[in-house]
Amino acid sequence: MLGECDVERRRTVDQADVNMFAGLTLDFHPAHVDHTYAEARYGGRLVHGMLTFSLVTGLNVEYNMRAISYGYEKVRFPAPVRSGDTLVARAEVVDLKPHRKPEIGLVTKRYTGLNQNGVVVFSCLHTLAVDRRNVA
Repeated sequence: MLGECDVERRRTVDQADVNMFAGLTLDFHPAHVDHTYAEARYGGRLVHGMLTFSLVTGLNVEYNMRAISYGYEKVRFPAPVRSGDTLVARAEVVDLKPHRKPEIGLVTKRYTGLNQNGVVVFSCLHTLAVDRRNVA
């Protein structure tokens, strides 16, 4: 239903999360892992944007066996996330469309990630392909 909002979920990100993500992705940019470098340039180490993406989308995962991810659009990181920040994940249904196959519908949700101070640090649109009920 348009305007429907999911339950807010939250998770605190620590430097161990950042270090593990760096090892997994091989992204050891000093902005993420080198305290001296990051402190001088950014006021502290930054959480990878894709780790932020993964956490916010994961916190918003829909355990609906009739739905599957169809794609993401308009991915934005308007403010930094730092080790120790708590991410607050929100999801709101913003669009409903038919698919070319009549038994499938497309549901688009706006995902928003905020830090513990209410600052938006992430946003995107996530489209899900869902089995439609009552297909004539």
